[in-house]
Amino acid sequence: MGFNLKEKFQNLNRKNVAIATVVLLVITICTAFGFEYYNYTKLKAKAEAAVAEAFENAGPDLSGEPKKPSEYQIGEEYTKAMKSKKPVLVLFYADWCGYCVRFMPIYQELSEKYKDTFDFSKVNVEDKKYEKTVRNIGITGFPTVFIIDPKYDNKVLLSNAILGTVDGVSAEMDRYARIRKILDSKKK
Repeated sequence: MGFNLKEKFQNLNRKNVAIATVVLLVITICTAFGFEYYNYTKLKAKAEAAVAEAFENAGPDLSGEPKKPSEYQIGEEYTKAMKSKKPVLVLFYADWCGYCVRFMPIYQELSEKYKDTFDFSKVNVEDKKYEKTVRNIGITGFPTVFIIDPKYDNKVLLSNAILGTVDGVSAEMDRYARIRKILDSKKK
């Protein structure tokens, strides 16, 4: 029942070692995540600066092609297009989206190729007048392309995997046009 200094010292050392180990572990984890976050923010800042520099240094566009999706004069305003008798290829985009910028020449070519079969519309997701439409459709990424058929109250989401080529999107548009012909023939 006496005071055993050696035993108290050993218990104290075990507690201290455990506390020190936990503290070192926390410091190591925080340091690792801190470096990763620092590197992530540096890389993100470099990427954003590179994009901004590319746009600034592009100089005048001698090809006459627009640089932003909103500058392309393709299709009709969304609410007008939704009153169409034809299916509508609707592009939901943001002007700052690099993928949207790259998709626009494809979208333009499609609008020329399918002008007799489809109507076309673009929706800038940052435009306040489309806020409800964007929310109701559930747009989560850009570009998002739908075939919307007001006549049959039908909506088909096109996979982003096919948006890289005219042929990829054309195959889906042709397939939908065939289905619509069948629906139209049964309705008569």
